[in-house]
Parts: sequence; C-alpha cells; structure tokens
Amino acid sequence: MDIESLLDRLDRRFLIDTLVELARVPADVPMGHEVFIEPDDPKLVHYVQNVLRPKLARAGAYDLIDVPGNQIVARHGSGTSGKSLLIQVYTPVQHHNLMDDPWSGKIASGAAWGRDEPCVFGMGVGQNKSHQAIALAILKLLADTGTELPGTLYVAINNEGRSSHKCSEAILAALDEKPDFALLMTATGERISMGNRGRVDVNVTVRGKAVHSSVPDTGLSAIDGAWEVMNRLKRMTFEGTHPQLGGRHVLPYQIAYSPLAPHTIPDTARMRVDRRLLPGDDPAAATEEVRAAIGDLSPWEVSVEQGHHMWPATVDPENPVVRALAAAHESVHGEPPGTYYGQGTFDAGGPCAAGVPAVMYGVGGGEGVLGTDLVALSCLDRVSRTVARTVLSWLGG
Repeated sequence: MDIESLLDRLDRRFLIDTLVELARVPADVPMGHEVFIEPDDPKLVHYVQNVLRPKLARAGAYDLIDVPGNQIVARHGSGTSGKSLLIQVYTPVQHHNLMDDPWSGKIASGAAWGRDEPCVFGMGVGQNKSHQAIALAILKLLADTGTELPGTLYVAINNEGRSSHKCSEAILAALDEKPDFALLMTATGERISMGNRGRVDVNVTVRGKAVHSSVPDTGLSAIDGAWEVMNRLKRMTFEGTHPQLGGRHVLPYQIAYSPLAPHTIPDTARMRVDRRLLPGDDPAAATEEVRAAIGDLSPWEVSVEQGHHMWPATVDPENPVVRALAAAHESVHGEPPGTYYGQGTFDAGGPCAAGVPAVMYGVGGGEGVLGTDLVALSCLDRVSRTVARTVLSWLGG
C-alpha cells in the first residue's frame, strides 16, 4: 500500500475523540512558587498509567518499554533497515493557567480567537495533548493497516516537568539503539524549530534579619538585599552572539520572601535567575559568573547555587530527516514549512547533547501564555498527516 493510500486510512474520528477525552483530564503544573513537577507526581502517574496506557492498547500498540520516571515508549517496526526515529510527546501542562473552564474538552468555534472554524478547547491541547492524540492515531494507523515498518519507530511519553533533560536521558538509555533523529512534538504553529538557546537556573538566597515593619532600622530587610542583587545583575554584560540563536542574558524571573507574617519585614529572599546559554557555554561557569557579579553582599548573607539546566540545540537544515519532515509538510500544505530558532529553552538540547539530532514541530496553540488554549481541527488533521508521512517515508523503506 502506498503512502497516500495509507494516509487515507488515518482515523480522523479516533484522533478527534482521543483529543477531546485527553483534554478533560488534568495534567497541569500548579501555579505558585514551586514551578516544577516530578515525573512520578500522583497527577502524572494517573494520567500516564490510567489514561494514556489504555489508549496505547486501544491504538494497537503492545510492544511497550517501561522507562524510569513513569514513562512509556511504544516500539514499532522490524528494524531490518537500520533506520530509526524517536517521536516524543510530553505530559506536564505548563501554560494557559488562567483560561476559563480549562478541562472542558469542548468543540466550538474559535472565531473569537482568530480561528473561524471548529476547535477543541482545553488547557494543554496546544502544548501537548494534541500531540499525544496524533501519536496515538499514527500508532493506530500502523496497526489497522498491518504496516510493518522496515525501520524502527519509538513513540515516547515523556514526563519532563523540571526544566531539565532527565526524562529524555532516561528514555534514550532505555532504547536498544541510539535513534537517527528525534522529533519533539510541541506547539510550533506548524513550523520547524531548528534550534534554541539553553538555560541554567541560578538559585540565589539572600538572608538578613526579620523585624516588625514599625522599626525597620533594627533588622535587615531581605527585600532590600534582593534589590541590590538585581541591580548588580543588571550591570552584567556578555560578549559574542550566535548567528541563529542570538545572545546571552541574565534575568531574575522568580522571587519568594519569608516569613510572610503581619507587618513583618522578611529575613530571607529566594530568587531564581535565568542565565541563557549558547553552544559551548558551561552551566557551572555561567553560575560562577553570576556569583562573581553579586560578590560580597555584606551585611546580608548570600548563597549562589547552580540549579537545573537545559542545553542549547542546533540541527543541520540538510539532515535527511529534516528534509523528510519538510517534504511531508509541503505535500500536505502545498508549500514549504517555515523554520525558526527559538529564544526559549526546550528539550531538544537534551537529545542533541546525546548525539541525537532533534527538532520540534506541532500544532498552533492558543492565546498567549496564560489565556485560552485551543486547537483547530483542521490544524490537528494537517499535523497528523505531516508526521505520519514523515514516519512512513523515513522508516518505510
């Protein structure tokens, strides 16, 4: 059966129904000072083991690898061609935290959000749940048609919610071979993300002396100490830029004071500082630069520690799997895909650092970072056909 005939068998009703069902199940990272979620958090364990695992069986995917961190990899293909492809879909929902009715899974017009067509609404449908439904639909297509790929397809359910590469590292370690390529599915607006900057979290703790706000001179305000840290960080400068990824920066993005008590000036400030990384940067050296820039903060005590980091990512545009993905997109859309290099930090750097070229591709998501999340059914269909065509063309002989 040729590729066009196979794509005609892609079960669109299964695809849509699956997304609607997934959209109704919470998998969100709670808002607050602790922005990370562990892969074995009870919410993710329920989502992976009680929701996604049965759907893998329903899609006809039975060759499963259980990976540490509450993760699952579905494997398909004979492996006789020597070609392999890893597709990763992610579970933690991190954005669109303030949307109304976040777990409705309703289908309605998206005209008010610039999409005058039927859309699925729900927190995370853009970031990850559409891509889970697409991966399941592709596995079902292979099972329904009895297509035994000469290559090997790995579809991984990845639970990374700590802004690290630990989950991808566990998945790669569990495979019986290093994949030729990794396609990470996230909301790229049907463009190919060819690379992005890296990041290291630098955790800064400032300690003073708590005191009643009526007598501030008898204490040492951690708020004032944190303000001085921020002023010193603003004076940091960086030399050199990357032609695609741009430059480095250092920026506090989270601060928490304690104790929070009535009319009390806090004695402790905890800050997370975002230090962007370019290829060749060392997270430990970047942390040391921040420590040196802060310097002696007397009379406050200060500690500076390296937190989680994610590596930069860049991929050769002429990589054969990139070309296969671009050709598949053009076949579906009638024009080549847009490409871009992101300023954010994503998981692509993990596989790239492990010697597995990785790009990102997926649906268009919703409104901003905090607003309504929705995905047009037409977009869901196009991305599913593009990714299925990529799988069949690269692994199908």
